[in-house]
Amino acid sequence: MSNPSANLVAVNSSTLGTAMPEVTLPDGSKVQTGTVGAMLINIRAYNEAHADGDQAKMEALRTALRAAIPLLKKVGMFDLFPPEEWIQGDNEGRKVVGRMYKEYFELA
Repeated sequence: MSNPSANLVAVNSSTLGTAMPEVTLPDGSKVQTGTVGAMLINIRAYNEAHADGDQAKMEALRTALRAAIPLLKKVGMFDLFPPEEWIQGDNEGRKVVGRMYKEYFELA
């Protein structure tokens, strides 16, 4: 079975081009910094791939974006910006993240 935290570290490091440090959250869990930055870069790349119709790149980016969803929920990103807000508008990458959240947490 894969380790979601290890997957996120790999995604963030690959996206940002460097291994980011870990921080300890108030609940004692350790998480890697850079997740939001990596997500923003991946959303931009997803939008470009969508505009180009590059399905293979979009699928790879969906995998990368999906890895961040649990941590982003844990730190309150979806309390600040609810998934419905992510889904609105014409930004395809944001829509994907909002839909992934709903699939991961609301349909489970």
